[in-house]
Amino acid sequence: MYLYLVSRLSTNDLKQSFILVLLIACFGAINAQSNFVICTDSTFCVPSVYGMPRTKGLEIKQERVLNYGIQSTSKSPGIENNQDEINKNVRWDMSLRVPLILKPNLKLALGINYFKEDYRFEDIQNSNYSFYSSLENKPLRNLGAALYVIKPFLGNKYFLARVSANLNGDYTLDELPKSDFLKVSIAPLLGWKKNPYTSYAVGIVYTNNFGRHSIYPIVSYNHSFNSRWGFESLLPAKAKLRFSQSDKTFWAFTSELNGASYNIRLDESPLSENETLHLRKSEVRFLFSLEREIHDWLWFGLEAGLRTNFEFSLRESGKRNATVLIDNTLNNAMIFSASIFVVPPRKFLK
Repeated sequence: MYLYLVSRLSTNDLKQSFILVLLIACFGAINAQSNFVICTDSTFCVPSVYGMPRTKGLEIKQERVLNYGIQSTSKSPGIENNQDEINKNVRWDMSLRVPLILKPNLKLALGINYFKEDYRFEDIQNSNYSFYSSLENKPLRNLGAALYVIKPFLGNKYFLARVSANLNGDYTLDELPKSDFLKVSIAPLLGWKKNPYTSYAVGIVYTNNFGRHSIYPIVSYNHSFNSRWGFESLLPAKAKLRFSQSDKTFWAFTSELNGASYNIRLDESPLSENETLHLRKSEVRFLFSLEREIHDWLWFGLEAGLRTNFEFSLRESGKRNATVLIDNTLNNAMIFSASIFVVPPRKFLK
C-alpha cells in the first residue's frame, strides 16, 4: 500500500520523524461539499480534496493489543535471555487542537497531545526479569505540544508546517523528566492543488529525536476518485483507502508504520548504573476502521487490524547506531481500538 524504499533507515527512525506530520494533512481537511476546495487565481488554495472528513479537534482513544509473546535476547554481560507473554498492552491517547488564527490566507493552530502505554506480563513474578519489571512498574508516556501552520497562496499552491516538542519516557506525572527526554522536530511541506480531487506536497522532516540531527524526505498525496472513494497518503509512513458511505459514515483500510522512542531506566539491574536507556519500538499495521457521526459535531470511531513488529530493542542511547543491550522479538498480534472525537459543526463550514 505504500512505498518503503528509503535505503537502510531504521523503521523506528522513519516513524518517529514522519508521525510528526501525519496530523498536518488532517488539519487541512474541511467539509467535502465546500467550494473552498476549488482553487483559482483569485482564491487562496487549501490542501483538502472532495470527500475528506472534517478535522478532529478533540479526540480520546483507547487501544488494546491482544496477548502476544515476547522473546528477549541479551547483548550485555550480566543480563540473561528470557521470554514471557504480554497479556495486557493498553494505550490511552488524548489530543486537542485549538485554532489560533483562521483567515483565508493563514491558518494557525496549537495542538496538545498525551498518551500513556501500559504493559502487563503473565509470568512476571516467576521470571524476575528487570526489563519486564521496569516496563510493568512504570507506564511509557508522551506529553507534547505542536504548532501547525497552513499558508494558502493565490492560485494552486500552499505551504504546511509543524513545529513540535515532546517528552517521551517512563517518567511519572509527579516527577518532572530531565531534558534528555525532550524531542524537538520541524516539518515544512510545499504543496500543489491539481484540481478539486487531487493535491500533493513534498517536504522534509528535521529532528533530533534520535540523539543527533537528521533530515528525511516526505511526500503527501491525496486523491478522490469520485464522491465516495478516495486515497490519502503520507509516504513512506502511511497510506489509506477510504469509502464515504455518506457524509455521516466513513470506512477505511489503512497501512502504516507505527512506533515510538522512549527514554527509560532499569531498576535493580546490572544496567541500573545507566541514568537512562533508550527503548525503540516500531511496527507495521494493517487496519480496517469505521467513523460514524453521533450528532453533527460528535463522532465515534472503531478500528481493528493486525500488527507486525519490526523492532523492540533496548539501546545504550538515543543515537541511531547506539549499541543494542537487549533485543526483543514480539509475536504478531491483533489490535482493537475505540475512540470518540469532536469535529467542527457543519454550520461553521458553510
